[in-house]
Amino acid sequence: MDLWERLSDSIDSIQGLPMPCSMGFLNADDTLCVYSMPGSRTVEEYFDGTKEREMLYEVGFNTKDQEKANKTLWLISNHLDELSTLDSEDGSFVFLGIEISETPFVSEQDVQGNSTYLLGIKITIHQFKN
Repeated sequence: MDLWERLSDSIDSIQGLPMPCSMGFLNADDTLCVYSMPGSRTVEEYFDGTKEREMLYEVGFNTKDQEKANKTLWLISNHLDELSTLDSEDGSFVFLGIEISETPFVSEQDVQGNSTYLLGIKITIHQFKN
């Protein structure tokens, strides 16, 4: 299923991002990433094997520039709030909707002054049986 890739592509299409959004976890200064979170679930399974799923993702930004992180995550949040479609390239899912489950917030700051800002996302899809 290519939902993660399509979400990353949608975020990367936003004008004004200070850097590309990568898939994976925060691992360095000035890192902007989208990654899956625990807690995704099957809401319903149909006779043909199609599953309605709620998929949880998080966008994280690790940087010393708190203003840049806050502005960037709000830019992403506003984009995703308006998202009406997310098309699978391999036909594995149909997008039903998206919800910002946690608006941008600062999660932590380390001793070097790097702050981690996070944005929680819930995407509802129909996932097709292989």
